[in-house]
Amino acid sequence: MRRFLTCRKINCARFFTASWKSILPQPTDQRWDTLGNVIVQYAQSCDTGKQAFDECCVAREQLEFAIQSIGHDASIYIFGGLVTLGLFEVGGDVDFVGILDVEPDFEEAGIIIRRLSKELRRIGFRSSALPRARVPVVKVDRLSKALPGTPLHNLAKDGVFQFIRALDQNEAIEFETRLRENFDAVEVEWNNSHQVATITFNSTSSLMYALTHMKYHDNVEIPIRIPVDVRHGPELFRFPFDVCLSSTGLRNSYLFRRALLTYPYSRHLLLAIKKWGRSSGIINSIDGLLASYALTVMMIHFLALVGKIPPLNSLCNTEEIQTLDIIPQYLPLPGLEENKSKEVGYLFALFLEYYGSVFNYKDSVVCTSNMDLQKTTMNWDKGPNVTMRPPFFEFCIKDPYGLDNVARNLNHDATLYVQDSHQLALQALLKDFNDPLFAFSNLIQYPPKPRRVTQSLAERGIHSDVLPTDQLEARHVLKKMQFHDRKRSMESFGLRTMMNKENQNAASRVTKNVLGWIKSDEPSH
Repeated sequence: MRRFLTCRKINCARFFTASWKSILPQPTDQRWDTLGNVIVQYAQSCDTGKQAFDECCVAREQLEFAIQSIGHDASIYIFGGLVTLGLFEVGGDVDFVGILDVEPDFEEAGIIIRRLSKELRRIGFRSSALPRARVPVVKVDRLSKALPGTPLHNLAKDGVFQFIRALDQNEAIEFETRLRENFDAVEVEWNNSHQVATITFNSTSSLMYALTHMKYHDNVEIPIRIPVDVRHGPELFRFPFDVCLSSTGLRNSYLFRRALLTYPYSRHLLLAIKKWGRSSGIINSIDGLLASYALTVMMIHFLALVGKIPPLNSLCNTEEIQTLDIIPQYLPLPGLEENKSKEVGYLFALFLEYYGSVFNYKDSVVCTSNMDLQKTTMNWDKGPNVTMRPPFFEFCIKDPYGLDNVARNLNHDATLYVQDSHQLALQALLKDFNDPLFAFSNLIQYPPKPRRVTQSLAERGIHSDVLPTDQLEARHVLKKMQFHDRKRSMESFGLRTMMNKENQNAASRVTKNVLGWIKSDEPSH
């Protein structure tokens, strides 16, 4: 693997202790102050704001209508970044999980996922089911032209309902009465034959409830039930989102949330590291690298190691899933306290140094409760994987609530890529360290990347008992194209959201200035 730095306890500054001899400039160096300020400002720009966050919570209720309409008494919870970070990240997606009284097994979860995806497509979403994934999931693309946090379009509460046949006058009147009494409709317009109704509801959630639950009227089927225009649809159409039925991620999200909140700047650091991870390519699970979830575990392990947060065994959640908050609380990122910016800048670089040169990939495990956990303890010291098929144990990240290796898809070459990426990132940061603003901006936009040989699925040890090798490769290439198209779409969505937020802030500042001038010009009495 790589030569590791000698580990010994030394005092890096009054604010924390590192367990290795660092090659970084002294923590008192003034340049850390500039870097820390830049990181905090960048992280705060990643927050789309409370209104967008609240829209995610409204979307949760609307998705719950959809899964309940197909016969499953499930409660939809939000998990992932919205819970862990306490905000909706610019360019991010929303993770939902359906919680039933009894968690379904793999086969049953796959069936429910297929049915939910079919229902979402029927009401206008572009969704795809992955029922055979390790965790069965529905992936849904964003369709709305509107950005989170912006006013709803006047068509957002309107839906089209087409019957299988024309209704007579009495049936149409009964239908309108039912709509107003049970579905909160405020206006109904018919076509000449009374077969198609355009209905305005009192709220977007009332529209979503009707779209998913009003399947018949007096035994007359209503096969087409869609928003008037999905590009201006309810809140659920505004976000890319995933839906699964496994509660593990939900429990982990609340555990991570509590851990990160014990240090005021942990979320700032995590947002900055994730941005670099996406740009550098180490967050790229479809190509055998890490998921963003893995970087969250790596950050918590690192912060516990340097003493900024307690190990997670002291925070472990033993509550029942149903007692967790179904709607998380919005938590804006705090600004910098006096004399804390150096610490933030130094920790960012120290994270890169730790995973680039210090962490022992050969023998150690990234763990949030035991900083000295070894592969031998987990029975993960398995040596070379002769089958060349996952799970691999080259890089080991223990899932907090289970015995899974979060980095099980990383073979030897992928592990080297992750380690080398951290090393190159630190070198690039220190090379331009006299201008920390440029160094950080360049790092998160154009990071240096190690060379990585492109491997086929067969070379990575991935085979199918059903499909021939060439068909499996073709399917994988198609999935990669879809993955990267979705990623580019989300990045574009993020840039538009950030620009919209900046424009709103600028407009707010102008308004305040104008009001201030008017007030100052008022004659005194």
